[in-house]
Amino acid sequence: MPWIIILFNLIIHLTIRFSIGGKDGMYTGGITSLYVYMLVIGMIALPQTFVFALGLGVRRKDYFAGTAMNFALISLGTAILLLLLSLIEGWSGGWGMGLHFFRMPYWGDGAAIGQVMRNFVLLLHLFFLGFAISSVQRRYGWFGMILLSGGIFAVVSVLVVMSSYYQWWGDLFQWIAGKSASEWAGWLFALMVVYALASYSMLRKSAI
Repeated sequence: MPWIIILFNLIIHLTIRFSIGGKDGMYTGGITSLYVYMLVIGMIALPQTFVFALGLGVRRKDYFAGTAMNFALISLGTAILLLLLSLIEGWSGGWGMGLHFFRMPYWGDGAAIGQVMRNFVLLLHLFFLGFAISSVQRRYGWFGMILLSGGIFAVVSVLVVMSSYYQWWGDLFQWIAGKSASEWAGWLFALMVVYALASYSMLRKSAI
């Protein structure tokens, strides 16, 4: 399904690029639909498979390990495919039209192995983020989801007010701009580990 969506996005962007012409390179955000889909899959995978798997006698530990390995393989395969498509895009001159669809500036720079690892980490991070959100609902119900949403909203609101009051925005943007894509991938990997551990802890005690 995500690749069908991406194919239609690519066809639409190629049509637009052909219609408007021009010699300058055109960068699109169509590939972001793949990352959004991975987040959504993380949210819906648990409610669609958890009860069914436990009903077959699968241990919670095995369920979590199998799900994690499955999506790790999916993320790795997707990252490799994205690299191959970005290389084809470069060799073809942007599909013959100067269209940059699969290669993102900044995130897609550097050696091939670096591009694969960054996309692998980003995809798996988004899956476990969605999986952790779904785990909160499974463990604590909708009341827990309301508390989580309220807590996140409160923390973000306080940070925004403090950043505006103390004029931290300029320093914050400079700090963000000073980080490389690989450094951000490292932060995402660390957060992914936190999401995974939190999800496993909640699933061990969640009701069926």
